[in-house]
Amino acid sequence: MKYEVLSSHIVDRLFELGSNIAKYIDQTLIKPDADEKAIRKFIETSDGCGFRSLVVPLIYSRLAVELSRTPITTIIAFPHGNIPLESKLHQIDYAASCGVKEVDVVANISLVKSGNWSAVRDEISKLVENAHSLGLGIKIIIETPLLTPEEIAYISKIITEAGADFIKTCTGFGPRGVTPSDVILIYESTRGKVKIKASGGIRCALDAITYLLLGASCIGTSSGIQIIRDMETLRKIFRETSATPSSP
Repeated sequence: MKYEVLSSHIVDRLFELGSNIAKYIDQTLIKPDADEKAIRKFIETSDGCGFRSLVVPLIYSRLAVELSRTPITTIIAFPHGNIPLESKLHQIDYAASCGVKEVDVVANISLVKSGNWSAVRDEISKLVENAHSLGLGIKIIIETPLLTPEEIAYISKIITEAGADFIKTCTGFGPRGVTPSDVILIYESTRGKVKIKASGGIRCALDAITYLLLGASCIGTSSGIQIIRDMETLRKIFRETSATPSSP
């Protein structure tokens, strides 16, 4: 009986997420070799799918805003984050002038690894203040593969205190993508007071659902369309399974 109740709960939650999983997805095209033709094609195929946003390189932000009905997110100091704060602030100013709705900013991981927490706190505070003053949402990317659990926990607390909208796990250009333990650690460190964007290597519906169940509020992926298709297949399978009478 307990198993049946648990299974029913899982199926209900699956249908809840699957009914509109696109709204949790930042559909992304940030490959370094993506040219203007690729960006136009990306927007053409992704726009209208109901994604939370479309993520494009800064250089194509203005074009994307002009072409897309879906909100546009762009990336700042990508992918390493080790540029002066003034340069990051300038990039955010430029992004705002292009009409984007949100920026994903890479934290200065070099400062984190140096243990210069005062500089980390100052940078993140000023990035958040600048973005919000321009009416932009802001995610801070912490590149979890490069950090120790202690560093992940500490920078997550700093980001929460600074008032950022999201902590984003990975750029996708690091030594690995996101892991369940990353999301769990961030969630526990912040006590759920800041939203989490899980990104880096998420390519199927089961992975996306797993991270949403673990506490993420957003999924960053270049495979959003495939995830939507996978979700439809999963919903069909679970619907058929739940409708099949159990053996006596």
